[in-house]
Amino acid sequence: MSREFIEKWYKSIPKMERDLPIILIDGKVYTPNEVYEEVMKGTELGEIMQSKLERMSSLHSMTYEDLREIRHIAYERVKRILEDLPKDFSIVSLSGKIAKGKDEIFKAIGKSAIEYEMKRVIRLIRGR
Repeated sequence: MSREFIEKWYKSIPKMERDLPIILIDGKVYTPNEVYEEVMKGTELGEIMQSKLERMSSLHSMTYEDLREIRHIAYERVKRILEDLPKDFSIVSLSGKIAKGKDEIFKAIGKSAIEYEMKRVIRLIRGR
């Protein structure tokens, strides 16, 4: 394992996504910023994070458990994105239905947003 891997991976993450969850370790989600910090400090947690990211970055190395974790990470990402929306934010569907507030918006777009974020997390892990 080398720090160069994490440095290259970290630089491939758009700045606006560096505070969104990317990896799950022992039931806790971590952001790219947290991963980078732990690896650069040389902590045991950083080594675990880097090892997992290196394994998952390979095209054929994802396990069923990895995909379950990615679904959880995607859910956490959607929650954080919705938390950052302005209080009066709303969306309108093509049928004219208006969803206001985080709960209604999540109900309206949650499933598709989580599916999108799962794909996004996989691309980010793989540095693409």
